[in-house]
Amino acid sequence: MSAFVNFAAYQLAWFAVVLGAARGLAWAGASVAILVALLHLGLRRDARELRLIGLSALIGLLVDSVLAITHQVHFAGWPLDVAPYWMLSLWMAFATTLNHSLRWLMSRPVAAALGGALGGPLAYLAGAQLGALSIPAAATALPLIALLWTAAMLALSMFMRRTSILSPPARVPA
Repeated sequence: MSAFVNFAAYQLAWFAVVLGAARGLAWAGASVAILVALLHLGLRRDARELRLIGLSALIGLLVDSVLAITHQVHFAGWPLDVAPYWMLSLWMAFATTLNHSLRWLMSRPVAAALGGALGGPLAYLAGAQLGALSIPAAATALPLIALLWTAAMLALSMFMRRTSILSPPARVPA
């Protein structure tokens, strides 16, 4: 899959999840994001990609649960103080970009951390503008989002380096 197709698939998932949550159809957006992740896994056939998606979902559960528990972010239509399932599906779709369209970023841990510090808050602001979430106190929430996303991207980058996922998968002879 080309980097452009990978990026476009993630953008489709992002908009489906965000607009679905904003319109009370979170299940539909989550279905699109999960489909993107499953198609990616079917095309890649690499167990390391599955582990990366799983780790990303776990990190997303932690990041978005911290934001919900601390009431820095309120997710549309989600009454619990834990990350909503549709955000976890988005983290899964996001993971499909890490070794492909974002490979250039993830191969450099410091750059990945900086990307998280900038990209994380911008994504949540965009989600808020589209109605998928609200940020009651941006002055405190945005620095926390930046901090959490810095740590998340650094952890994902280090995982990728440690598991050698940044190198091409070994081909098994037929």
